[in-house]
Amino acid sequence: MSRALPRLADCTSPEAARLARDRRSVVLLPLGAVEQHGPHLPLSVDWLGAEELARRIAPHLRRAGWKPVLAPSLPYGASPLAEDWAGTMSLSPATLRNAIVDLVSGLARHGFRKIVLTNYQADPGHLQAIAAAQRTLVRRRGLIVLVAGFTPGRTPSPSMLNPRVAAMLSSARPELEWHSGEMETSFMLAAAPRLVRRDIARRLPPAWVDWRGALARGARTFRAMNPGGKGYFGSPAAGRAATGRRAMALRAKLIAADLLPHLRAR
Repeated sequence: MSRALPRLADCTSPEAARLARDRRSVVLLPLGAVEQHGPHLPLSVDWLGAEELARRIAPHLRRAGWKPVLAPSLPYGASPLAEDWAGTMSLSPATLRNAIVDLVSGLARHGFRKIVLTNYQADPGHLQAIAAAQRTLVRRRGLIVLVAGFTPGRTPSPSMLNPRVAAMLSSARPELEWHSGEMETSFMLAAAPRLVRRDIARRLPPAWVDWRGALARGARTFRAMNPGGKGYFGSPAAGRAATGRRAMALRAKLIAADLLPHLRAR
């Protein structure tokens, strides 16, 4: 990776003011979630994923002439699908919407004009909150608020669930891979291997569930989608660190290619 990504929280107030005055500055604000990810992955997967997306997008923006700055993450998200599992700490969509609006408004108040919300959480309630916040914020003249990663109104996400990304999976049913399955297990093996309960992951049988169909039929929790399941969808045992590294690199490249025209156009 290229040189270190500047962290807004490590700046002094005068240093932050200088960054805010620079029209090339782009603030990356990771939006996380603290929720169950099966018996083999930690509660922090989506939080770590949002931060990893920001770090991997940054070099692409820098090479295009922008100055990315990493804002402190918002670790909590809206997780209604998982809120009845131990450890999940879910905000209501309304609370999350207000938190995003307040945080971005604070950045804008001091001069930052370009904000990218990096998001690794695909819960419909979470995406609805982001969409509502974005609608409110973009009414402000001169303020650009973009979403990177899982994006509201774009399902499947063209970057996160791209066919080239899916082709990296070794799963027997890649179309049924989802929450805590091969891809997320691979990501965590690459990004934070010490947090993966590998012995458990290797022993987990595949859980093939038509989660898209379940959502379309009105299922609102993971338990309703797969009664008696262990909170994962897909094949965690197929996870490999190499797959996680390659997938995140490709996702970042695709996301940056999507963001750059919007930054230039404004």
